[in-house]
Order: sequence, then C-alpha cells, then structure tokens
Amino acid sequence: MKRIKVDNSISLWEKAVQLIPCGTQSFSKGPTQFSFGVSPVYLKKGNGAKVTDIDDNEYIDYGMGLHSVILGYARPEITNAITEAAQNGNNLTLMHPLEVEVAQTLSNWISSAEMLRFTKTGSEAVSAAVRIARIVTGRDRIATCGYHGWHDWFIGVSERCSGVPDSIKKLVQSFSYNQIESLEKLFTDNKDKIAAVIMEPCGVVPPNDDFLNKCKQLAHKHGALFILDEIITGMRWHEGGAQKLFNVIPDISTFGKSIANGMPLSIVVGKKEYMEVLNNPDAFISSSFAGEIVSLAACKATLKIIKEEKVVPLIWERGENLMKGFNKLVRNNDLIEFMEMVGYPCRPVVIFKENKQTGPLIMKSYMQQECAKRGLLFTGYFAMSLAHTNEIIASTLNIFEEVLKVFRSGLSGKEGGNLKNLLEGEIVSPVFRKL
Repeated sequence: MKRIKVDNSISLWEKAVQLIPCGTQSFSKGPTQFSFGVSPVYLKKGNGAKVTDIDDNEYIDYGMGLHSVILGYARPEITNAITEAAQNGNNLTLMHPLEVEVAQTLSNWISSAEMLRFTKTGSEAVSAAVRIARIVTGRDRIATCGYHGWHDWFIGVSERCSGVPDSIKKLVQSFSYNQIESLEKLFTDNKDKIAAVIMEPCGVVPPNDDFLNKCKQLAHKHGALFILDEIITGMRWHEGGAQKLFNVIPDISTFGKSIANGMPLSIVVGKKEYMEVLNNPDAFISSSFAGEIVSLAACKATLKIIKEEKVVPLIWERGENLMKGFNKLVRNNDLIEFMEMVGYPCRPVVIFKENKQTGPLIMKSYMQQECAKRGLLFTGYFAMSLAHTNEIIASTLNIFEEVLKVFRSGLSGKEGGNLKNLLEGEIVSPVFRKL
C-alpha cells in the first residue's frame, strides 16, 4: 500500500524549526514521536474520535490531545459552554462564581479534596503540590516515582536537566514502582529531610501488594506527606481518581487533562489542614489565568456529561473489547513474542518486546507507517474516550487485522525479516532515556 501524502506537514515543519525551538510546544506531539515522512506532523481539526491533517488525510485517533479529551473532539455541549462563557468575557478583573461552583463539584467527587486550587497545567499543579508539602513539613527534598512535568524541582532527576541548578537537582531523588525497599532506602539516606513522596498511582503496571498505601504509610512514618499525581489517571480510571479505585487517600493530589475535555485546567487538592497553609502570609501561589472562565465552564459541562452518561464504565468496557480484539489478532498472527496490548482498559498500551530479530522502536515506527496508510494514528497508547464507539473500535480492529498480517509478512519476508529495511520514514525516539 502506498504511503500517505504528508507534503504540507513536512513543508510547515521545515518552517517551524526556524521559528520555534524544537519546532514544537510539546515533545509528545512532535515528529520524534511519529515516524517522520510517513506520519502527519500537523492536524487541523478533530471531531469525535477522528482527526484530519493539513494534507486532508483523516485518521481514527486514540491520542486524544495527550489524554486531555475524554468525551471526544468538538463535543457540542462543551463547544456551546465555551462559546457562551466567552461571550461574557473570559477573564474578568474579579473572581467568577464558577470558581466556587466547580470547586464544590470536584470536592464532592474527589474524597481527598477538602480544599482545592485551580491551575492551568499539570506541571503547575504538581509544582504547587510540592510547594505546599515543603511549607507543611519545613523540609526540602522530594522522593518521586513517575513523570511530573518540566519544572525545575522535578526535571533535574532526568537527563534533560540543562539549566537546572545543581542545588535544585540534589533535592529530588527517584524510587522504583512496586519496590517499597527503594523508597525505604531514600528515607534512610535522607533522614528527616524528605518533604513528600510524589508518584503517579499507576501506568501500565498495577500497584502490587497495596503498594500505594505502603508508600503513604512509609511517608507518614518519616514525617513526609504523600502526594498522588493524577494528571492522567483522574476522571479516567475512576470519577474520583485512581485513588478511589485503589482505596488510598493521599494528603495532596493533582488532576488535569480530562477534567475539562481538552481545555487548559488543572487542580491541586488536599486535606484542609495542608491546603490552608496557603493562607500563611509568607506563602504565595497566584495566577492571572487560574480562574479563567471559559475553561471552568468547559470543566462544569465535562463533569456533567461524565456523570450523566456514565463515561468511566463505558470507556473501560470499550477498552476491554479493544484489548481482547487486538491480542487475539496478535496471537492469530503468531506475534506474541513481538508485541502485546497491556495495561488498564481505560488506557491500554501496545508494548513492543525486545527480541533478537528487531527492536521496539523499529517495530513502533513500522506500525505507525502501516496504520497511517489505513487511517489510524498510532501513538502506542489508547486514551479511550466516549467518542470511541463500538463502531470505531470495530474499524480500528479491522485496520489492525490488515496491519498485523503485513507485520508478520515483513518479519518473514524476502528482506530477511528486517523491518528496518521496510521503513519508509524515520525511526521514532524516546523523549527520555530514563526517569
């Protein structure tokens, strides 16, 4: 099958790199994450579960704005709420009643949210959470597990830490998921110095042996707070967050992405005794745009639909159907040693396995290439949304049925099973080598 036409995308990208450092606002949206030359670089519109690129190719999409769209693109009720709010001014000189109304709804949904503050991005929300923990404990160091944004306090733990002072880098140390002994070691090595344990509740791998509560107990034993970063999991794993699903109540937690169906809004929530430290005269978290009305209106409308249309159980059910269908196709094509769809049904992930014949990044690039030809934008993860109907999932599985046959043929073909020789675009690369 012929490669798709992406000439307009490539042309615009060449202009972008002259104007925008890295050419993109987010590494996760940039062409290092999609096989360049055979995948689109720019999308011009989305509707439901489908997107259209600037070369007029249409795709089924499961990236959903990097997990931020849980109802589908251009959902009419959300668009109407945004339009109506904007007509009355989107950011006024004084506060708007929606701040209180939406805060109350979120507090009712999230058991740990006795009080909350609005922010605009995930990075901002987790930075606020860390600031609060440092105020409460009077300590500086942070134990972290997972990804928590680009701000100095966290990114110093990664290899992308240029520009972060050494004094800041020393204040954050990482521990391993499902390995409580690695967190115990951090507390031993940093006695009475750790302000908080911050972690994502889960990714692909579930917490084993009550791991989250064990982390919380260990934090409290050593006088630290326990923070859950639910920027991705919130409203997707459960209406009350993954904390509700796993029966753990954090001291502080953060939510974003799905809460406003793609509009820029995030929150830091927590127990009143901790959140109230922001009332201290020497504490300061403030933002001109935190109470911006349009995003709050989108959040109100989004939460209403999530509740009324029982979105969370629906996306779990449909995600389960996708996982079962994909893995059946993998087995039918004798590809289980190369790939598998794993994780939670609300956000499954295709993992490509290390093997002697070919590498994971080559396999992902080849998968993207062949999926794009057939109208599927393959990210590797599947941020299930209400717009991913049974019909969309059936179409997706039909595409995978074709692609996995081609995949198997490529592994057994005249090129000696070297998928790299079948690539028509560039090989994708990870944003981080390690965290």
